[in-house]
Amino acid sequence: MAVVSQPLDETNPLSAVPKIDYADLVSGAALEQIRHAVKEYAFFYIINIPEFDASLELNLMKGYFAQSYAEKDQCASVKNNPDNCNVLRGYGYQNSGGTRIEEVFNIGQYETADSKERSCKAEKIAREPNVWPDSTPSFDGARFKEIMKKGFDIRMRVSKMIVDALGRIIDSEAFPRMFGESEFTSFYLKKYTERNAEDNIGIYAEDSGYTMVAEDGRDLSIPSHVDTTVTLLTTYNNGGLQAMYKGEWHDVPSLLGSIMMMSGSLMHELTEGQLPPLKHRVIDIKRDRFSLPFFLNPSFHSDISKTWTSGKETETGKSFKTFGPWQVTQLHRDEPLLLCSTSLF
Repeated sequence: MAVVSQPLDETNPLSAVPKIDYADLVSGAALEQIRHAVKEYAFFYIINIPEFDASLELNLMKGYFAQSYAEKDQCASVKNNPDNCNVLRGYGYQNSGGTRIEEVFNIGQYETADSKERSCKAEKIAREPNVWPDSTPSFDGARFKEIMKKGFDIRMRVSKMIVDALGRIIDSEAFPRMFGESEFTSFYLKKYTERNAEDNIGIYAEDSGYTMVAEDGRDLSIPSHVDTTVTLLTTYNNGGLQAMYKGEWHDVPSLLGSIMMMSGSLMHELTEGQLPPLKHRVIDIKRDRFSLPFFLNPSFHSDISKTWTSGKETETGKSFKTFGPWQVTQLHRDEPLLLCSTSLF
């Protein structure tokens, strides 16, 4: 679909972030653009993606979240619905005063249960099959499943091409191979409802390091943070997203019909600083806000104890040799809507 952007603010340095055409990503012609984008901004946009319909995704996501609590709870994780057995995939929420101020629906790459013996509970859950909502008189569950599975597949294809390009940029053949199975990869449908400071209390544990208030006192719906590896983010022309650039916060321009790629902390460490992480947050826009992040993660047993460049020991590697156990600690900290403190152990 055509890319529709907000009015250009020429005073915003992030207006210059590269917008990379999908065809150039496929052909390899975008390599230098990507190199410049990740080193200068830690993110870029992908545009003109075949079969990607942002408006259709958004409308179906709104339709799902508009259902009653009872209807949505049929797909809720076991944390929120003890009658279910799904842990990571499906529906979750954050309550405040009886109102769900943040909701999520998590989709992965597996549709059937994995019968193979795995090393631990977390590896089994990483391969957990998706759960899907039923159709109702006001909601087309079959269409929702069709389009969201298609959205997952599009992003998986795009992200794999991006890691191939990044592997060439950092001169590492091992880098793209680390993403071979990508079991913990997740596609998150997210709805944020207007909230105030009282609503934000208790969303994250005190030791998480997160604050839900900006320096100027505005409420945040997502705290300042960096992601872990490769994130593809679709904001659907919403405002609120901000990124740190040269020590200052700037609004990230929204381009409906595009998908953003941003780099994370583990990428930074494993490439010895060649791929800077993007520090970002979301200001509460005081109305419902929808977004759709896709997190491409390395395979569960990928070695993260040494860098992908020189083979130097990593700081993370002193505690975790492989990606899966490290990711468990990250998810327990970062995904309170779906998980409780022991969900993956």
